[in-house]
Amino acid sequence: MSVPAVPSSGGPIVSPGSAAAIIDADPTADLYPQPPVDPAVTPQARQVAALTDIQHRIQYLNNILTRTRADLTRVQRDPDPVLQLLTALTTGVAPASDPDSAATLATVDSVDAVDTATGRAAALSGAITSGQTELARRQREETRLRQEIERRARLATAIPQPAGNPASYRGGRLSSPLSGRLTSRFGTRFDPYYHVWQLHAGIDLAAATGTPILAAAGGRVTRAGWYGGYGNYTCIDHGRADGQRLSTCYGHQSKLLVSPGQQVRAGQVIGRVGSTGASTGPHLHFEVRLGGRPVDPLPWI
Repeated sequence: MSVPAVPSSGGPIVSPGSAAAIIDADPTADLYPQPPVDPAVTPQARQVAALTDIQHRIQYLNNILTRTRADLTRVQRDPDPVLQLLTALTTGVAPASDPDSAATLATVDSVDAVDTATGRAAALSGAITSGQTELARRQREETRLRQEIERRARLATAIPQPAGNPASYRGGRLSSPLSGRLTSRFGTRFDPYYHVWQLHAGIDLAAATGTPILAAAGGRVTRAGWYGGYGNYTCIDHGRADGQRLSTCYGHQSKLLVSPGQQVRAGQVIGRVGSTGASTGPHLHFEVRLGGRPVDPLPWI
């Protein structure tokens, strides 16, 4: 699909062609801009910050493993004269490239085996095994932290807060912004637009272009405009929950219907579904953020 022209504000879209080079230079790079975060001064905030750090480590490991596997595939396609010689010695057939196997054998001792295709393949295979072990450990750590954060989210949504500004979070579950089909979950994934591993900071809900997007709770609009790969992007501050600033954000909209500073009520139409920014089709990218850091929206809605 064609990508709309980049507006003059909110940062450019990273092109799919340049994404691999960016990730190659920094496997933890964010290809989507991230809103500012609050200092992690409470135990809950430190947990969420630790989760974000682990998820970026998982992103790093996945991108490194992808690159290492590609290197291994290339090495395995390269001819290895030492391997050819060993094959000849064990089968009695001299390599076609070196009919004088005795002469070749005389040079074997001077060949640095690590600098052969076989040696490089062995080193790369070892790196892959080590990386997979570390990745599994980090994924277990991520699961533990996510379960604890989700447990606290269930407590936070179960306890109503004192009534204050009607356009603010007063406890209870957030409303779903639309009734679309869940097509992508929160967490590290192979990004369908950039074709690299990237932290998916929310969930994707499929819906037709123009479908109304509803505010998940009342609050104040803190961002409404173009925001890099998010395209047309809105964020709403709902007050505090679980000791942290609670906000929801809505990406890839075809049309924005609110502006920064505006107070909105729960269920108010704030925009329309679209496919702007780094998107492969019409859908809503929906985020829940605590202190500016993304958490899984599903326990909240």
